[in-house]
Amino acid sequence: MSSFLANTLAYATMIIKNQWGASGTGFLVSYLISQEEGGKIFLVTNKHVLNREQRLRNLATHIILHYNRHDREGNIERADILWPIIQGGRPIWKEHPDPDIDVLVFDLTNFVANMRDLHAKWAVYDLLATPEILSDNDISIGEEVIIAGYPLGTSLLAIRHRRSNLPLFRSGIIASSIGEDLEDTIIENGTERIRILRGFLIDGGVIHGSSGSPVILKPNMARFQGGGIHLGSSLPPYILGIVAETRYSPISDTLSYADLGLAFDASTIRETIDLFFS
Repeated sequence: MSSFLANTLAYATMIIKNQWGASGTGFLVSYLISQEEGGKIFLVTNKHVLNREQRLRNLATHIILHYNRHDREGNIERADILWPIIQGGRPIWKEHPDPDIDVLVFDLTNFVANMRDLHAKWAVYDLLATPEILSDNDISIGEEVIIAGYPLGTSLLAIRHRRSNLPLFRSGIIASSIGEDLEDTIIENGTERIRILRGFLIDGGVIHGSSGSPVILKPNMARFQGGGIHLGSSLPPYILGIVAETRYSPISDTLSYADLGLAFDASTIRETIDLFFS
């Protein structure tokens, strides 16, 4: 697991800052079209990282990407760039059609191709867990997970690496039954509405700025599968979902972090990426 985290996922994450000054996390996923056509590189994040309002998302013209690059000596250093998200007269992003699924994907193939000094890696599309992968491997409530991102984003309170844009890694467990929809109640325009959420909860101190962070299955060398305990059968580091919300709880007259985060299932990421090919 340390190899995948240190050598791949650490360089697959970026800070995304929108043109209104808000920021969040995104992570790169590669998609192979065919051996002849090659593939594409996508940056996965939340809708609200671009903007919470769909009207303003549709008006957005650029984002600022905080990434890692090589300096002349080959060392990794921070870099950032204003990147247009309207290219050839069309947006380079697509969002999940369900308004309650907070997933948005940018096509960054041109960015990766044009940034010669870029130091980035990406997770492959096949690591996005499907319901079949969850079922076949008995991935369920109580699983240990790793979350990669930028708590507190680019705010003055954020703690970041001094020279690089590497993310921070945090650990937690799946706190709800993964694969089973959640529901909650929200208030819109003064009216209560029940949301059906295709996601799961994480217990692990997910805080503001973690929006868009990937949730990765932490390999365990002793797994309960098929009715028995199997030693030395660690699974691949599947991406189980994407962090979208932090949950709060009331303490006296204030709100405090409840150490719970809402993540949308990886299947919703697949569905959003697939929109580029429909």
